[in-house]
Amino acid sequence: MYDKKYEEKEYKSPEYRLAKAYVPYQKMCKVYDLKEALCKGTLFPELYMPYEIHDRKKRC
Repeated sequence: MYDKKYEEKEYKSPEYRLAKAYVPYQKMCKVYDLKEALCKGTLFPELYMPYEIHDRKKRC
């Protein structure tokens, strides 16, 4: 089937805990137009968090 690189018992140990993710529901309120969304990398303004770029021309 597949190669086992690690022993199965390594991951069944009680000292290993699974990660838990919290993803809140998102209401679809405002959205960017297609050209702006492609430029910013997201359709939703709430998710747009650009890196601060100093001394550079604005790309979008």
